[in-house]
Amino acid sequence: MIRSLHINRLLPTSFRVGAVAPGPAHPPVAKRPQFCYRYNNATTTRRWIATNDITASGKQIILDHQAHENDPNAIVTTITLNRPKANAMGSIMLKEFQDCLADLEDTDTQKTRCVVLTSYSHKVFSAGADLKERATMTQGEAADFVTNLRNTMERMAQLPIPVIAAVEGVAVGGGLEICLAADIRIASGTASFGLPETSLAIIPGAGGTQRLPRLLGSVARAKELIWTGRRISAQEAYEYGLVQHVVDPEKALEKAMELSWKIALNGPVAIRASKQAIEEGMAATDMKEALEIERQNYAKVLPTDDRLEGLSAFKEGRTPEYKGQ
Repeated sequence: MIRSLHINRLLPTSFRVGAVAPGPAHPPVAKRPQFCYRYNNATTTRRWIATNDITASGKQIILDHQAHENDPNAIVTTITLNRPKANAMGSIMLKEFQDCLADLEDTDTQKTRCVVLTSYSHKVFSAGADLKERATMTQGEAADFVTNLRNTMERMAQLPIPVIAAVEGVAVGGGLEICLAADIRIASGTASFGLPETSLAIIPGAGGTQRLPRLLGSVARAKELIWTGRRISAQEAYEYGLVQHVVDPEKALEKAMELSWKIALNGPVAIRASKQAIEEGMAATDMKEALEIERQNYAKVLPTDDRLEGLSAFKEGRTPEYKGQ
């Protein structure tokens, strides 16, 4: 049975992930929709959210927290893109995405140990920018929107906790740039990826020209993909190093949750420190500077209760219970 803890925030009360114990319907709210976070006990996998429930919410970005059934301190947060039909990123969707990030930055990264980014649909992760809305913008408004989108992707990349993108279907343009801002990408066999902006006489503007070559480790390959606008399959993306796992259709979220629980059950201070050490170390000018960054981050874990708990659990042959302290 899955238990839920309601906190008046962002998630519609109709939202369900997996099986939820039956109970009385929530009473209607007169003047504004009632939203809440739903903390669920969770096993190692999750099924897709019922489309009719999630799309009925009216929210274009859905935030959900799930606690592991064996460790209530191990919480994974899912961010679901929820704008039919193609998760095209318009002004409203971007604002809701920013609100979710602000909430994570302000409060929830203290308890959330991993973020999984997914879509309401198996057919599309995100088709990128809302071009119909873009056509109504002035040149200045378009520039401001792209700058805002670029800054938002950087905010997600700078979260101190791991972010995993679970990709089903199409991830092109800004949709791929969202994936590039994640730490790990998991694709179903039906996923496809591309940056087609040059076919519209523009360039990727939310980090694509910078993150793609760094991720692929090949400037020439990134140039080819950007200059031709060619879309690649999940298998090609895996071979290029763009994604880390390719799974069966409709299994990307399940794999992402499996991986996120493995991360969430490890020492949270260590996970954060290692992410910072890797990110800052990769930007260091030389190995000496990079190793000094590693030393500084190792020093963060030495005085923690979690480190002592890990040693005790190993000695006693039991599963450690980390609290992020």
